[in-house]
Amino acid sequence: MTDCPKCGKNNVDDAAFCTKCGTSLKSDASSPIEQHAMRFAQNMEQMGKNLGESMTLAAKRIQGDSHDMGKRFEERVDQAGKRMENWYDRTFGILGPLLASFIFLIILRLVIEIAKISGDEVPEMSTITGVILIYLLPLFGTTLISNYTSYFSRKSYKFRIFSPLFHSMALVIILWIVAQILHTLRDRLQIADLGTAAVNIENSLPTVFVFVLLIGYVILAMTMPREQEKKP
Repeated sequence: MTDCPKCGKNNVDDAAFCTKCGTSLKSDASSPIEQHAMRFAQNMEQMGKNLGESMTLAAKRIQGDSHDMGKRFEERVDQAGKRMENWYDRTFGILGPLLASFIFLIILRLVIEIAKISGDEVPEMSTITGVILIYLLPLFGTTLISNYTSYFSRKSYKFRIFSPLFHSMALVIILWIVAQILHTLRDRLQIADLGTAAVNIENSLPTVFVFVLLIGYVILAMTMPREQEKKP
């Protein structure tokens, strides 16, 4: 029998509430099963927190390792590229840009010949390749200017200040040559859309020049301090 702590009424042992006043007869202490269940829930909660923290730390380590690996790979590629450039400059010297321009000319000439052979049954292909051949030397000259700009930029730190300007000029010249090729093709193939595309390219040349020039100087401003720090 269980006495009610409030009114003293006797109640059966398993009664949850007093039959007289309705007071709860459960003690504050939980049963062993409830205590085990509570401890199990707390342990599971703590285990979940520990697992979450471990996963967060592992993810951070993986992210850090990936960043370091990417940075090391980028540095190795950059070093390999510089070693290749240094080897090429030491081997060919000031004739290196000229040789690279001739290689470009030969490859472009081979591409044109392959296009002509594969397009014998298409009359327009012969016209296109013929027009490109007309502007082959101007393309070669522009490539030569760009290659020598890169060469002198590597050799002279002061000349690098002018490299974005020369590269922008070379790109504008190439786009102008492309516009002239389109104009010529419009006249020979009688396709008005080619003329429209050529005019659009010509009208965009000042914008392209300014945009590429600004991008070039931004990249130069970001890379020059780093290279100065690497110098002994």
